[in-house]
Amino acid sequence: MLINHKAKAALTLLLAINLFNYIDRYILSATIAGIESDLLRNHSPDNKKALLGILATCFMASFMIFAPIFGIFCTKIKRWHLIGYGVIFWSLASGLSGLSGTVAKLNEGSITSGLPVGIIMAFVGSYAFLALTRCMVGVGEAAYGPIAPTILSDLYPEKSRGMIMSIFYGAIPVGSALGYAFGGIAGWPNAFYWVIPPGILLGVLCFLMPEPEIGAQESSPLPPKKIQIKDALILLKTPSIIFNILGMTANTFAIGGIAYWFPYYVSIFRQNGTEQEAGIVMGLLIVISGLLATLCGGFAADYFSRYHKGAYFLVSGIGMIVGFPVFLAVLYVPFPFAWVLIFISCFCTFLNTGPTNAILLNVSPPLLRPMAFAITICIIHALGDAISPWIIGGIADNFSFERTIAIDGQDVIEKVGNLNAGFVAVSVMYFLAGVFWLLGAKHLETDTQKASVTPL
Repeated sequence: MLINHKAKAALTLLLAINLFNYIDRYILSATIAGIESDLLRNHSPDNKKALLGILATCFMASFMIFAPIFGIFCTKIKRWHLIGYGVIFWSLASGLSGLSGTVAKLNEGSITSGLPVGIIMAFVGSYAFLALTRCMVGVGEAAYGPIAPTILSDLYPEKSRGMIMSIFYGAIPVGSALGYAFGGIAGWPNAFYWVIPPGILLGVLCFLMPEPEIGAQESSPLPPKKIQIKDALILLKTPSIIFNILGMTANTFAIGGIAYWFPYYVSIFRQNGTEQEAGIVMGLLIVISGLLATLCGGFAADYFSRYHKGAYFLVSGIGMIVGFPVFLAVLYVPFPFAWVLIFISCFCTFLNTGPTNAILLNVSPPLLRPMAFAITICIIHALGDAISPWIIGGIADNFSFERTIAIDGQDVIEKVGNLNAGFVAVSVMYFLAGVFWLLGAKHLETDTQKASVTPL
C-alpha cells in the first residue's frame, strides 16, 4: 500500500511537470506574430519564416545534446534531484525569453544605444538573445525528459505501463493546448513570465520525493553494474527499439513542424481569424482529441496485447496511417469544416503516445532505460522537430506568392510564404511513421523477454 501511495504521488508530480513542460513549448508557437513584429521588424521578408522556425530548432538542439549527458548523470545522483534542478532552470530560462520582448519595446525609445548599458540592452532585446534563452530552456528540459519515465517504470509493473505512460503523456495535448490558448491570451512577451512561479514550485517538490529502487518492478531483479557508453550497443541491436525510434522520428518531424506553425497558418496564411483566436480553438481541439486519444491508445494497447503481443506497435501504426490522408484534406477544405478534420487528425496522431513510450521501457534493461530515452530523444529531435520548423519555413519562403488584401479599404499586394507547400512536403512522414511501427510489431514479444534477462 505504501508503494502504491508513492507511485501515485510520483505520477501526479511528474504529470504536473510534464504539463508545464508543454505549456512552455507551445507558448512560443502562439506568440510568433509578436516575436516577428518586435524582433525581426528590420529583417528581410525573404528569410523571416526560416528565422522564426529556427527558434524551435535552438530549443531542440540543446535538448537533444544534453539529454544523453543527463541520462548518464542519473546513475550517479538521485534522479528526483536532477529533475528538480532541471525544472527550476528551464522555468527561469523561459522568463528570460519574455525579457527579450520587454526590453525590445523599451529599446524603441532608448537614447543610450552608444553606451555600455545600451549595448547590453540592445543584445537582451534582440532575436539572438531570445534564441539563446530557448537553448537554455532545452538544457533544463533535458534533465527531465529521459529520466521521468524511468522513475515510473520502477513504480509500476510492465502490464500496466501502456496506460501509465498514456496518463503521464496525456500532459502533451493538455499542455500544448494550454500553451496555445494562454500564449494567445497573455500575449507576447507576458505569457513567458507566468510559467516561472509554478515551475519553481514543482522543482522544489522534487527534492521531497523518495528515490525508488532501479528495477524494483522486474520479475527477476539482477545486481546492478556500472553503466558504460558501450552498453548503448545493446539498445541499438534491439529491433523493437530501432523501429520505434524510426517511427517516433518521422512522427516528431511532421508533428513538431506543423504544430509550431499552425496558429500562424490558420490566422495569417488561411486568414481565418486572429492568431489569438486560432490558438484558442486549436488548444480546445487538442485538449479534447489529444487527451481522449492518448488515454484510448494506452487502454487499447494494454487490452489488445492479451491477443497480439505486438499490439503496442499496431495501435500506433494504424493511427498514423489513418491520420495521413485526413491531414492532407485539412490543407484544402475551407474553414470552419477544416476544424473537424483537424480534430480527427489530432486524434489519430496522439494514439501512439503511451504505447510507443511503453515499448521503450519494456524492451530496455532497467539500468539502461535512462540511456534508451536519452538516445531516443537525441535522435528523434535531431532528425525531427529540431529541423522541421525551419524546413517548413524555408519551403514556404521559396514557394511564396503574391496576393491582394484589403487594408483600411485599400487593396494592398503582399508577399506570402506558402505554408501549404511546406506542410505537404513534411506530411509524408505521417505515413512513414505508421509503416515503421507496423514493421516493429513482430519483434516486440522477443525483445521484451530479452530485456528481462539482460545482465544489467
